[in-house]
Amino acid sequence: MAKSANNQNNQQEFSKVYKAALESKFHGASVENLLRVIYATSNAEVAMELMLDIYDEPVIEQCVVHDTNGKKLNFTSFNAFEKEVNYSYEQNKTVHIYISKDVDVSEITCENYQDYKKSWNDDTKGHNVTLPQMETLYSSMSLSSWNKLQVWKAPQPVEIDYCIED
Repeated sequence: MAKSANNQNNQQEFSKVYKAALESKFHGASVENLLRVIYATSNAEVAMELMLDIYDEPVIEQCVVHDTNGKKLNFTSFNAFEKEVNYSYEQNKTVHIYISKDVDVSEITCENYQDYKKSWNDDTKGHNVTLPQMETLYSSMSLSSWNKLQVWKAPQPVEIDYCIED
């Protein structure tokens, strides 16, 4: 309860500063509705800076990074209000099927999985089949998490010295 009151006091203090700044930018206009919109966003500070045209978006130099599993992540955009990086990545398509409980999953391949596919019942179990086709998926993470990842570098060709004898 103390936090809520503290946040409300901070909002009132910021509101005075924000109101004065907005009034100086938008001469003579009523800024009450602008303040309502600013406080309705998930990040009032960023919204205010955008309104005043003073927002500096963080420089995200790493356009392609590796996650902790080595997957290549491609930067797509930055969400300033949530301080999140949006990215895409490629992975093999998977299909979830049900199979008889007595089937050895090592027998199932992307070529024959349809033969093992069953409708769900008490005598089945779920199994994911990895297909050779790739798909692009989209996700997001915090800017701080993104900045901790390693910059992706394309594999370098291996140099081989040849010795040609007569």
